[in-house]
Amino acid sequence: MNAGRRDGQTDANRALKPRRNALRLLFLQVPRADADVSDPGENVMLAAACLEAALARSVESRQWTVVTAGDAQDRLSDGGLLEHLTVCAPDCIAATCYLWNVERTLHLLRLLKRRLPRLRVALGGPEAARDHPLLFARRSPADVIAVGEGEAVFPRILGLFRAGVDPDVEGVACRAPPDGSGSVRWRWGTQPRPQLPLADVLPAADAPVNRPDVHGMAYLETSRGCPLRCAFCCYNLRRSGWSAISPEAVYARVQILRRRGACEIRLVDPTFNAHPQFDAVVDALARANPGRQIAFFIEIRADTLTDAQAAALAAAGVAEAEVGVQSTDPAVLRIIRRGAHTTRTLRGIGLLRKHGIRPTVDFMYALPGQGRDDIVRSLAWLERFPGAHPQFLPLLLLPGTELRDRAAELGLVAQRLPPYRVVATNELRACDLRAVELEAARRLGGFDSPTRRFAGRALPDLFADRQVMIADHADAAIRPPPAVSSRQALILRGGTLFEQRERLARIIRDAVRAEPHILWQFVLEPRQEEPLDLLDRLVAELRSIPSHWLDRLVAPPGRRILAARRLFVRPARGARLSMEWLTACDDLLASASH
Repeated sequence: MNAGRRDGQTDANRALKPRRNALRLLFLQVPRADADVSDPGENVMLAAACLEAALARSVESRQWTVVTAGDAQDRLSDGGLLEHLTVCAPDCIAATCYLWNVERTLHLLRLLKRRLPRLRVALGGPEAARDHPLLFARRSPADVIAVGEGEAVFPRILGLFRAGVDPDVEGVACRAPPDGSGSVRWRWGTQPRPQLPLADVLPAADAPVNRPDVHGMAYLETSRGCPLRCAFCCYNLRRSGWSAISPEAVYARVQILRRRGACEIRLVDPTFNAHPQFDAVVDALARANPGRQIAFFIEIRADTLTDAQAAALAAAGVAEAEVGVQSTDPAVLRIIRRGAHTTRTLRGIGLLRKHGIRPTVDFMYALPGQGRDDIVRSLAWLERFPGAHPQFLPLLLLPGTELRDRAAELGLVAQRLPPYRVVATNELRACDLRAVELEAARRLGGFDSPTRRFAGRALPDLFADRQVMIADHADAAIRPPPAVSSRQALILRGGTLFEQRERLARIIRDAVRAEPHILWQFVLEPRQEEPLDLLDRLVAELRSIPSHWLDRLVAPPGRRILAARRLFVRPARGARLSMEWLTACDDLLASASH
């Protein structure tokens, strides 16, 4: 069956209704952890929407009914979300894994399977790859792992769970029955994977999922496929060929999003100006966006951009275009399979600026073959574009990529766990890469969202969900209260906190061990000025706990930064503490967290 009439498809809502005793299917996508309280974050389930549409168009849809976790997956702690999912009682969970959520997703599903032993789990998403260090591990909760686009195979996977019919499709791994050896065995499919046209994959244009969020932001996909074969990217390793929706389908989808209140649309095409009907699609955007009420955000190749195309993009309402340059060294670009067209790329960025489109310019460091001179040139490049958004990012050895496969050959050393940052190369040691990051921060500014204040009467970056615990409680065995939110603040009060430092350390340790994948803030409320050794002790305790993926993302090689679990000091009500002491506390805690 096809999907939605407005873009040439049959409406997915016409799919067969589930039978009365249908099995329960739940889509799960836990959000990216973000400590920035000024940004509510986003967790748009694009993959789930496409998978649900694919199911609706298949005869398998009669056997399943979709249940939802609602906003519980976005706001609850693991304990709270576990309770919520237990009540939902799904027969199957299809989870989308990204590098920022894969550890938490696996942890949560392991716990849930203990409560729901009949639960079947299908994992997929950008993180799914044959060489993944976690997905295929012995403790993995997965029953099926799908590598690559899932729409064509998802109904078959559900058929396996329901009736035991092996999907036998290339890129789909099914957990094999145990053989008594204690090891986990996987059975990979062998038959070619069907390639569906994008028009038969997307939810119908007028489907409820196609609407902006509360801030007016929406997403739009016009094509799948990329002409580039970058060695650091896994996009083309998981699909072959090209597919796109027509310009008129693009027009219809933008019209619907505009009527539903969209003021910003992000096109998720990996290379927007590689669309086979690029000029006609840009014209469709312009026709659907009279008065440029909508701002579009795109990713393009600047080296092929013409002046007329840049002008047309601006007229259509494109506000920002991301351009991947990566390196100025032709030898490095050849290793990572990028075209060495820096002069043409520079010209294309200039055309964007000429027509009022803000460029986001991406460079990478810790690339194979990259020396200090190339990094200096890259930084100089980024400084040439005042008003542009510079991104100077470390190389990540993502599972499934060519660079990960060739890491030993190329002399790349990376983190074992997400986000797989390269921490040393043949050309640059860990200390060299730390120096590079310091230099980039000095010249371009920091790229994270640093906490504005760690000590003071007003702490603008405290999480909204807060619990209070009295640290000098007479019961030495007292445990911290269970976290309720994925961004949890725990306020610790007491008499002489320094004398309670070991108890405080244990409270912090117990809290993180109980909820290792959420973001924590531990707020000390002293009644008098305490020795700074108190903070040193608690920082040391936090550093002794296994790191969070966010810590590994922001920490320079060889350094431990506390990004996901942070300490704060806020004077107790009525306490008179000097500004000098609070400043010393702030400096100490900032140095541990930035």
